Amino acid sequence: MSWTAHYFDPRLNRDAVTRAFGSKDDALRAACDLVARKCIVHSVQGTDNEKLDAVAIMKWCKGHRTALKPPVPK
Repeated sequence: MSWTAHYFDPRLNRDAVTRAFGSKDDALRAACDLVARKCIVHSVQGTDNEKLDAVAIMKWCKGHRTALKPPVPK
């Protein structure tokens, strides 16, 4: 399966699409990292026209750690 995040990058002043990810979780992690970099993520899209909007993405980001917010060491 192929998942991508669609976003607006204010530094480039244009819309862009991430590379393809093999899983929905990987694409959501990338979307969370984009938000942390001040990009505006519009959606995450997968195969079979499955699409998550910005509200669902932000809800997912609040409950998961990403590359920019690694897990707290034990």
